[in-house]
Amino acid sequence: MPKTNWTWLILGGLLAGVVINAGELALHHVILQERWTAAFTALGKHPTGWAMFIPANFLVGLFTMWLYTRMRPRYGPGPRTGLRAGLAIWAIFWVLPMLALVPLELFPNWLLFLVIAGGMVNANLAALLGAWAYRGNGR
Repeated sequence: MPKTNWTWLILGGLLAGVVINAGELALHHVILQERWTAAFTALGKHPTGWAMFIPANFLVGLFTMWLYTRMRPRYGPGPRTGLRAGLAIWAIFWVLPMLALVPLELFPNWLLFLVIAGGMVNANLAALLGAWAYRGNGR
């Protein structure tokens, strides 16, 4: 297995984290703000603590790049491998958690579906940009 360039993995992961955070901010605070507020109000709660997701999203970006570097020997460098990593991360960090909420009936299913759909865009854009950063530096 080729040696991992940890410097570029971390830089690519942080770049991916920026993309994820920007996409999640746009999704949850611009597009879905009113819907989240209504859903939490129906539960007798107020949506708070969103800032806690910022460092978590950077960790997801780093994990995305770690997975990308682990997939490169088998699938080769480039966008296809980046998308494979992005889809795996999307399934783990968006699909499974949102589907786990469905039986609890805390939030409308359509809202959870929108989070899953938005996550697909965020995870794959982050993985593509991170893979580009890692690949673009001769690795």
